[in-house]
Amino acid sequence: MKRIIPAFLVIAALLSSCGGQKPVLINTMRPAALTIDPAIQTLLLVDRTKPSKKGNWVNIGEGILTGEMPHQDKAAAQELLNGLKNALQSSPRYEVLIASERLEGNSLTAAFPDPLPEHLQFNIMNRYRADAILVLEVMDSDFIITQGTRKVKRKVGEGKNRREIEVDEWYAEGVANIRVGLRLYNPRNKELIDQQMISQTNTWEGAADSKAGALAALISRADAVRHLCGQIGHDYAYKIAPMPITLKRIFYTKSKESPELEEGGRMAEVGQWEEAIEIWKKGIPNAIEPKDAGRMAYNIAVAYEVLGDLEEAKRWAQDAYSRYGNKTARTYASQLQRRMHDERAVQNQLQE
Repeated sequence: MKRIIPAFLVIAALLSSCGGQKPVLINTMRPAALTIDPAIQTLLLVDRTKPSKKGNWVNIGEGILTGEMPHQDKAAAQELLNGLKNALQSSPRYEVLIASERLEGNSLTAAFPDPLPEHLQFNIMNRYRADAILVLEVMDSDFIITQGTRKVKRKVGEGKNRREIEVDEWYAEGVANIRVGLRLYNPRNKELIDQQMISQTNTWEGAADSKAGALAALISRADAVRHLCGQIGHDYAYKIAPMPITLKRIFYTKSKESPELEEGGRMAEVGQWEEAIEIWKKGIPNAIEPKDAGRMAYNIAVAYEVLGDLEEAKRWAQDAYSRYGNKTARTYASQLQRRMHDERAVQNQLQE
């Protein structure tokens, strides 16, 4: 396993102000949707979409009908595995390898083949010294282009002679579709941890004064497939590994009646959160307006979250609502409760 980043470590970054409030970004981890055995530390990605010999003629015939070349799904499979590896490397959960072999799989339909035989699972897993294998077992992609002309309005001329006219414009529309099937095997436990079929579709358009120009402006098939494979890899990575996310919080910075609220805000803006907390705590009993007391209590909660003390952050968020009537703090307290639950899940998923 890669070096574990402590779940409580946060990095705050300030953005531009907005109406007496400033946002702060907190980098943290979101738990995986699936909790995988912590003993699985090295994950091997395998392409099992090589057409079987008995299915070659069927695949060639399908290619003639759809306009796809035999190598295109192979390239798409490689893009998918690369996208998965890149996404998973954003997490400290696994060491990720890609097998150089391409195994034969189901080449006749976009449905899962029979599970990979156990002896093959052990063979390839042991060869790479992996703990589990994530196998791409279905890869079906296409890119359909339609084209035509349409009327569009354009402005021509200058000054008093400037006017709007209708002209013909060529357009080309490309629709990419990908259907992917993934299985996660744990051969040592003879366990199929996960099996999921994923579909992604997106549409792109190019336009120009000529047919050739419109086609030239359209995204290429390779780039369209790469885009969808990257999205699938990103989404599946979040399913099986704790992944980094960025939370956005706000704190109050303006008050006509409570100088401590503004002073603490300035300290927070330069990252002096401990000093800001002390100023806001002193300002609460001096606040003329109850609203300012609630805002300072809310700010203290945010400051403690930035510093990684979620228990204290939750306590101050609850006080900001129950004692000082800050309505925003009620929602914030619930957010902190969920984050504390997620932190515990991440720690459990990252344990060695």
